[in-house]
Amino acid sequence: MRCILFLFLTFITIQLTLAQGFGDYKWKSDMLPSPIVPEAFNDADAIIYSYETYSRGSFSGTFPYIEQLASYREQYHVKILKEKGLKDYNRIVLNRFKGRIADYVQIKTVDIRIRKASGEIKDYNVRDLPTPEITEEDDYFDSKDDLFIYDIPDLAVGDELELVTVIESKFLDNGRIVNLYKSYPILNASFTISVPLKVQLKGDIYNGMPVPKVSNNSTNRIYKWEMTNLKAVPEANSQGTIFSKDLEYFIYELNFDAFRQDQLLSKVVNYADQIFQYAEDFLKVRVRKKKKLTEFYDNLFAEGAKSFGKTPEALLPVERVYLFSNFIMTKMKMVSKELEDYEKSEGIEYFLTAEKTDSRNLMRIYRDFFERFEIPYYLAIGKNRFSGPIDLNFVSNTQIGDYFFVFKNGDGFMSLSRMGGLNELPWNYYNTKCYMRDITDRQAKLQEINFGDQVLKDAKNNKRFSRTQAIVSFKSNQVTQKVSNSYSGLNARNSRGQILSAHKADTLVKALQRNFDRNYSAQASVTATVKSAKVLKLDSSPLNHYGFKYKYEVNVDNLISEEKGVYQIDIDEFFSHNIRYVTNAKNRFLDYHVPFLGTDKEEVIFVFEKETTLTNAAELNQKLENDYASYEFKVTQLKPNMIRIQSSYQLKQLFISNDKVQELDKVHQIFVDLRDQKFLFKEKS
Repeated sequence: MRCILFLFLTFITIQLTLAQGFGDYKWKSDMLPSPIVPEAFNDADAIIYSYETYSRGSFSGTFPYIEQLASYREQYHVKILKEKGLKDYNRIVLNRFKGRIADYVQIKTVDIRIRKASGEIKDYNVRDLPTPEITEEDDYFDSKDDLFIYDIPDLAVGDELELVTVIESKFLDNGRIVNLYKSYPILNASFTISVPLKVQLKGDIYNGMPVPKVSNNSTNRIYKWEMTNLKAVPEANSQGTIFSKDLEYFIYELNFDAFRQDQLLSKVVNYADQIFQYAEDFLKVRVRKKKKLTEFYDNLFAEGAKSFGKTPEALLPVERVYLFSNFIMTKMKMVSKELEDYEKSEGIEYFLTAEKTDSRNLMRIYRDFFERFEIPYYLAIGKNRFSGPIDLNFVSNTQIGDYFFVFKNGDGFMSLSRMGGLNELPWNYYNTKCYMRDITDRQAKLQEINFGDQVLKDAKNNKRFSRTQAIVSFKSNQVTQKVSNSYSGLNARNSRGQILSAHKADTLVKALQRNFDRNYSAQASVTATVKSAKVLKLDSSPLNHYGFKYKYEVNVDNLISEEKGVYQIDIDEFFSHNIRYVTNAKNRFLDYHVPFLGTDKEEVIFVFEKETTLTNAAELNQKLENDYASYEFKVTQLKPNMIRIQSSYQLKQLFISNDKVQELDKVHQIFVDLRDQKFLFKEKS
């Protein structure tokens, strides 16, 4: 896979798209001489002599509405030692500017210079580099319209490449968790952040990470973390990795208390204080029309009590929570853009009756609900378990992945978070230590809670099943797909978001049409028309494993190619298991961690106008199973004009040690190879 310049994707929490008006960078010094490379790195495909990220920001506003204008520079100097390294660096790929992101991010400069093996130095204008013709076999074919792609035609083994990128961003940098490892060995890696003296930075280091160098100028304090002679760990920041278990890293957070109009009520010294301060800052409930709010809950529980065969007054607390969470999940729409000015001063009754909210007001709605109906509750924090456990000795919002609510039910606890169903936490907060406190009691202590791994291991109920009837017309070159998708367990929570949002907004057909348009944007001749779409099942109950099902029908034109009477369709047009590809499986240093166990099955039944066979059926039939996963691809001729294709993938273990990762990768590779192949159909003459 070629190297993509993603502009601090390990540094900035969202993917940045780039403006088109970037220019050349003015190099501050000559290209540095080649350093001495340690013998341990002699077998590498490439050596990164230096890799630096640098940021400098200015801040304004009043807490919590802080604004930032920041400049980010990423610069690296690499030597190409072998052909594989050349393939990874002989192309520059930039995200093309599109959409609202332009209001927040602009690329200022991109520049590249090369030192040839002969010693000659060439300084290029990136925009003058040739742009390659992207074919279907290229990794970037499906996304080529969203990218700037440039070839470096004269880069060769033995050459050195230096590339620098500078962007401006208005996204607020609150802090993050960082390691300095990359896909190739690095002789010198550094991460520098310069912040105004008014802005406080606090941080901590782990696993032997060197302390930062700190210096001041008249306006800013500069922090620089630096490491030398780092081995290659391509998987360090990839999916399936908990790098904090094994690699040196640091955490930093920017503190904006100086921007508060009112001083803190008390100093935050532990996470109990942190949770309470968050509630004080963000969870103060505003009600403008009390009668309207009362009427809303009266109507909700009067109707909902019928499903339990009770009167509203007889409802148990957990039943009230279920009815309320069901309303939130099935009716409320999440506003993705900033609220209108008049909405910012509205009370929570406005959002409940309008059936829409932003994330901040949703949390206020939850708090008011628990207190209004006198249900004892806690405000809890969790950290993505792939980022490691919360360090209680370093109190920082950077360590908090999310805030959510917990309430007691019998002898146990249940949760309510975001727009999920009752007790439906995201997978990344299971099997890790979470913490909670009572925010109604100023003296309350921090309590630990762990939701265990039972849900993660529930392969029986963490399911996805997709069934497609594909009616194929070779004559008109059209495939009509009637698709039904069913989900349950954690697969439902992970997969239904966009579909559910569109369903609640009554824009499901439009949303799916946009997806197809985007998917086929790189294939000018292929067009798709969504004919219908409907959500068939939406369950917010843990007893029913949050069952979710929807269907749609779409006509796809010009998907079929023909050569000498054989009709071809790409396999990846129909099969798309959510497989998390294993990075660096062969030489992996870090262990691999699966999000959760489960089954993922897809079935396509092709229906043809005439008797048709799949000429390459024998070679497509595949099956492999081991202790970690299983995959099967099966072709069955049901009728002379009907062929069924079944594809089934299952994960079996949550944890896989680094020496066994290749076993998982063998299973994954079958599907990867199949997706690159084609169905070869032939009609009976």
